[in-house]
Amino acid sequence: MDLKAQLTLSIADKVIANPRRIALLRQIQAAGSISQGAKLAGFSYKAAWDAVKEMNSRLDHAVVISEKGGKGGGGARLTEFGERLMQVYALTDEMQDMVLRALWDQDVPMQSLLDVMAHFSLKTSARNQISAKIVAIYPQGLNERIMVETAAGNKILVMVTQVSRRKLGLELHKSVLLLIKAPLVSLLCEKQQDSDQNQLSGTVTEIKANGDSVEVTLDIGGGDILYASISRLLADELELAMGKAYYGVFKPVQAIIASMG
Repeated sequence: MDLKAQLTLSIADKVIANPRRIALLRQIQAAGSISQGAKLAGFSYKAAWDAVKEMNSRLDHAVVISEKGGKGGGGARLTEFGERLMQVYALTDEMQDMVLRALWDQDVPMQSLLDVMAHFSLKTSARNQISAKIVAIYPQGLNERIMVETAAGNKILVMVTQVSRRKLGLELHKSVLLLIKAPLVSLLCEKQQDSDQNQLSGTVTEIKANGDSVEVTLDIGGGDILYASISRLLADELELAMGKAYYGVFKPVQAIIASMG
């Protein structure tokens, strides 16, 4: 099914921007003229002028500036704010399309916009990307210990500096994305008591061996996967096997938090 959505920006139920008006602004920018932009965008001159006038009057800043005719004729140009309006519209439209694509993909988590954007557009060398929400914050000198909880109820401790916490706007109940490189994740057969490491219980669903390295895929519940890259020697010691339960282990300082402002 080719599901489409039309993005409209409005103030007090009055349309400010929609696909046609954005197309008009684009053509005015290219042609340097409202009349020429109107022709290229399929508007009458009056309809184009009325649209520009309404955008200019309803927004706090002008979108288009007209220049009086002279020897070379009149013209028009987009203001810096008008260009930013087009950019914001394009970005919002892209995010809207991304969310619609997620509707049909059962593998995409939908707890927050960050989840959707991470699935479709976030490129990172970190093999593990886990969605979670902040449930506790513990000050510790110049650092802060951030406790997050996944959809399956797994609690993970992450260490960040106070500066990073402020910069990322990390507060209780905020949705975040955890990034952890697979080589930083080890495996245990049994949970260690009094350990300061994160220990996530999971079941082995895939094993890939390559030389002296073995990549292990753990299903940790709630649709979350944890990847661990361990040595073949450790894999032999653990008697690694499909369907077997292990603990994925990593330190709080080895997880990175990504946040949307």
